[in-house]
Amino acid sequence: MDRSQNPKNRSGIINTRVKLLPVNYTLEEIYLQVGRDDKTAGVTFRVGSNAYNLYGDFLPLLFLYTQYEREDMETHIRRNTPFSMTGCLKAKYLGFDLPEEKVTMLETVGIHTNDIANISYFIMPSDNTFHSDKTRTIRKINIPMRMKRKGKDLDWMYGFAKRFVQDGVGLCPEERAFYLAGKLFYEPEEITPAEKAEIYSEDNQLNPSVEWELLRMKCWREVATDDEQQRLVQMIRMRESNIMKVVGKYLNDAGSSLVKLASENMDHAIKLVMKAIRFKEQRLNTVGAVPIYVDLDSYMHIYMRHVEEVKVDGTFGNKDNFQWVEEDVFTVMEKVINQVNDLIQAHFQNKPGQRYSRYGKQSVYFEGDYYTFHIETNGRISTFHKNRKNLPIE
Repeated sequence: MDRSQNPKNRSGIINTRVKLLPVNYTLEEIYLQVGRDDKTAGVTFRVGSNAYNLYGDFLPLLFLYTQYEREDMETHIRRNTPFSMTGCLKAKYLGFDLPEEKVTMLETVGIHTNDIANISYFIMPSDNTFHSDKTRTIRKINIPMRMKRKGKDLDWMYGFAKRFVQDGVGLCPEERAFYLAGKLFYEPEEITPAEKAEIYSEDNQLNPSVEWELLRMKCWREVATDDEQQRLVQMIRMRESNIMKVVGKYLNDAGSSLVKLASENMDHAIKLVMKAIRFKEQRLNTVGAVPIYVDLDSYMHIYMRHVEEVKVDGTFGNKDNFQWVEEDVFTVMEKVINQVNDLIQAHFQNKPGQRYSRYGKQSVYFEGDYYTFHIETNGRISTFHKNRKNLPIE
């Protein structure tokens, strides 16, 4: 006798497993039904069970797996039948009514399979890409913007940076330099003693990073003097020289050089240099006192190892590439960081002298991939990559 049935409702989109006999769910069944493809599960608990007493009769959940658990389950469902494994499964609560401590219990302790009476879920095409090796792209909406004349966009850009500072959001170094330059340009009488110490050195010289932003502002606003324009040209040359040194360093790490790359692939060499010159520091977290950001060193380290379009032929072949088009890699990094930003901020508040790391079983999951990263004590991301998957051969 079949021990279960899978009826659809009239809309044809809900699959509800109804137990005809008092047989428990197994870990394998739950993984195949909802866990493998990250489906939202409506979970009904057995009356009187531990989960029922803690959470009530029903919860909307997303079951959570580490990369090792997912790989082990993939191996197990192929090699072991009938299914028989039971145990606790961690889950993310998708509702709004549970107190925080119970939400945390679901994510850290989980619920036992024996407590589950019924699981319902949407029958939809799977968006999970854990088993795919194809390059993907983020669905996005592009909003066109028209630039204002004479650098008038700087008005709202400075206002935006000022609001971040007022709200206690930490700015990455380039953002901070822009904010200080903006205050010097727009509101010099409002500069605080602490900000003045950042803007000027002990001999009353402008901090070079602040000077760089201030001179660009004045040029965009068409108020720069001839001397200021000449100084900006000088700083541009110095900046490009420093960028070329960084590019050379990471090409050397890859067993190459700019001269060698140009002789072998001039187009790639030009593109790599232009990417570095056009690069702008990226802060990935939207809130928090500590800015989590990528600078040029981070960018070159990560992209030359893990982004196919940037890697030099024949180098870092053993590194796993991002399965995203190049233009979407930063967006993916933002999504991953913001998933755990609260934990990152708490870490740096409680352990300011220690860097923050996620790897192994603590790797962060996003749309089919698990990510390892390390964040230095100043918030700079030094390492970020997709974990290699160890899946059974079909």
